[in-house]
Amino acid sequence: MYYLNKRLIVEFNKETIDVHGGNFNPPHNFLHEENLDYLIEVINSEFYGQQMYPTVTDKAAVYCYNIICNHIFSDGNKRTGLLASLNFLNINGFDISQDVSNDTMTNFIMAVASGEISLDDCRIWFKENTVAL
Repeated sequence: MYYLNKRLIVEFNKETIDVHGGNFNPPHNFLHEENLDYLIEVINSEFYGQQMYPTVTDKAAVYCYNIICNHIFSDGNKRTGLLASLNFLNINGFDISQDVSNDTMTNFIMAVASGEISLDDCRIWFKENTVAL
């Protein structure tokens, strides 16, 4: 399985701000850099010999949820969380189903950001809406 590194996630944040607008505070736009370090560490962590997030969809949900809810960047967290999770899925041979509309995706991301969706709910959403390429 392939994972996203810190540099790539920072690039995703810069890219979303360059394309869609917002404020990028050089050099890396961090609000809480330690939360990104934690994410990179926890994504493949084990607890008593069992992976905490064993599936590709679990890990995609963790990328999405943690970037959005832990306010890693000073701007662009929702877009970066979505972009990171989609790229993670793609490099591992998966994508979001074509049945998921842009409006559905937007509503999902907004619900994550507003606290209406827990990490467990996010994991379920990705499991139900991810397909193999």
